[in-house]
Amino acid sequence: MVITIRRLDDVVDGNPLGARSPFVAEQGGAAVAQGELLARSWMGDETGRLVNLRWEAGRLDAARRVLDAVVAAAEPGQVLNAATNADVHAEPAERIALFESFGFELWQEKEGFWWEDEGLDLPAPEGVTARPLSEVGEERFADLVAACSVGTLDRIDADAMAAMGADAWAAAFLWHCRDSTWLLAEDPAGEAVGFVSVGEFDPGVGTITYIGVHPGHRGRGHADALLRLANRTARELGLHAVLSDTDTLNVPMQQAFRRNGHSSEATAWHKWMHRRKV
Repeated sequence: MVITIRRLDDVVDGNPLGARSPFVAEQGGAAVAQGELLARSWMGDETGRLVNLRWEAGRLDAARRVLDAVVAAAEPGQVLNAATNADVHAEPAERIALFESFGFELWQEKEGFWWEDEGLDLPAPEGVTARPLSEVGEERFADLVAACSVGTLDRIDADAMAAMGADAWAAAFLWHCRDSTWLLAEDPAGEAVGFVSVGEFDPGVGTITYIGVHPGHRGRGHADALLRLANRTARELGLHAVLSDTDTLNVPMQQAFRRNGHSSEATAWHKWMHRRKV
């Protein structure tokens, strides 16, 4: 039975990733695969366009046809991004192989970490004082985010900063995640040593939106203090668990997560980001 590929009308509905161009593969009057080409990247910026692809079990053939149509719809020179998540997609290896067969290359791999509030005492971290964004002000906070991101081991963040500039990227990230609870940590001398932000991922489940230690204060245990602060903040927000992730190249962050009760074994969350230039 013949597979028919149709491009539907563009959708503009306030999605933070902008307008999207939908495609559908139909066979026998039923949709067997669907895809979308969004106006912006996964982060909501204009450094790339996200490809969203899904298909019925066993219909890799239809998915291939849809992906071919999506790539063909992009303009020459545009960068396309594609995500695979072991906690979301039933056959991640199959999905990765499909993207790579179309010339997508691995951009970043991230490990998920799960923290569950077991009702234990969560003492305030010693040596730092937390101040909220509303008290600090957006300009100072954005300056700290930019400074803490110098030398980041997060591959996508590093590329985005290279494309946008660290200051512009930090301001955009702060705005994009403005619904999170942002906390700046100061040492006893009043100097900013780092920050952490906690947002809601799912009802009752939070996520560490971003965390960073100033380069001049690294190696002093501040990452542990910030994670303890994040755990306390999650409880204060009424969240029973926190799901976060970090680049697999960021071994220090993975170690800090584990030291503070966040487990990679407690979640199937594992993410691969691929990209290609048209």
